[in-house]
Amino acid sequence: MTATSLAALRPRTTAYYVPDIGQVGLRVRVAPSGGMTWNMAYRIKGKHTKSVSLGSCDPNGRKGLSIVEARERAAAVLRAARLGIDLLLEESKERAAQDASMTIDQFITLYAQSIASPNRKGGMLRTAADMERRLKRALSSKLNTLAENLTRGEISRLLDPVADQYPREAEKRRQVIGAMYRWGVAKGFVETDPTAGSESYGRGEPRDRVLSPDEIKALWDWLDDGAGNMPQDCITALRLQLCTGARIGEVAGIDVAELRFEGDNLIWILPKTRSKNKQERITPLVGMGRDIVEKAFRVRKNGPLFRTAVSGRPLAATDVGQALKKRKLPCARFSSHDIRRTVVSAMDELGISLDTIAAVVGHQRGSRDTRTLVRHYSRPQLSDRVQNALLVWDRKLIELISGRVTPAGEKILQWRA
Repeated sequence: MTATSLAALRPRTTAYYVPDIGQVGLRVRVAPSGGMTWNMAYRIKGKHTKSVSLGSCDPNGRKGLSIVEARERAAAVLRAARLGIDLLLEESKERAAQDASMTIDQFITLYAQSIASPNRKGGMLRTAADMERRLKRALSSKLNTLAENLTRGEISRLLDPVADQYPREAEKRRQVIGAMYRWGVAKGFVETDPTAGSESYGRGEPRDRVLSPDEIKALWDWLDDGAGNMPQDCITALRLQLCTGARIGEVAGIDVAELRFEGDNLIWILPKTRSKNKQERITPLVGMGRDIVEKAFRVRKNGPLFRTAVSGRPLAATDVGQALKKRKLPCARFSSHDIRRTVVSAMDELGISLDTIAAVVGHQRGSRDTRTLVRHYSRPQLSDRVQNALLVWDRKLIELISGRVTPAGEKILQWRA
């Protein structure tokens, strides 16, 4: 058998084998699809004959085993078989043992890599990085523990203290740990999911924090004054979130490639790989939001628009959250998601339709009864409505942070439905 003779093999209606006279027991299997694999028939001393695949066959050895590599592999299997050793079985057991000795730290890294894989449906690099940080934070004291040895009791001892103050966060941690272990069970890396049967911590109290007009002004002034030495990119991301109502992770993770000029307009195209609902979203940047982005763009011509001060990696939602948590805030404690809720509530009060607000902030349009219709049939051109809504909010935000009060009955900007 040679590379030339292998390349000359043609598929038939059924699979067939061609033996290699250069190595006992070795043969190539040609499938009806034309794919070829190396096959090995051997008998362990004192036992029955086995037929196993050695891997894909490539005459050139680029995408599979070449003839030389297949012969060397087959010869090693035969030498071990004569001694009563099943080399392939022993290698399989060794791999299983290595998987069982995987630490939680290694397990988390492997899981994050699978999420980020472009071949995985819904694979998202942003989600992978966020998930890895959340898991390592949740299991920080167990990172050197073998993944297989983590118990339900240990998870409870880790999460119960968190649940005493932040039940919603404890439940999120329980869910992501469970998702990782269910993936590990499916892949054969672990035998069981230690969160199976564990009690839910619930969703916590519904979040309803909305910043008042005075608090919005206090927040903006505080950011203007440096926000207690907060990293500048965190300050800029919070400002842009207040201008757009987007999720802080979407804002913090903006890449210059997502920005585009169309005539005199600057638009931000959030790709579906970074969108929570897996849908691309187009946001016209107007007023102060546009000023913020253009100023940042003058500094960063390519790559992430916002970055961490120390490592220079792309800014993440957790970076902004930690920056807020570590500082004395200018008003009662709030989160970045409360800013998003504030923008939505303000737009509602300004008379903007809920359907348009949903388009602005990236939520599903329509009621539960109409979402099938919206998803499959309704394809309105929303960009003008979104732009007008953001213009209305921009004028209102300027009014709030300047301290000017609009007289009763005066319209800031005529809303066009």
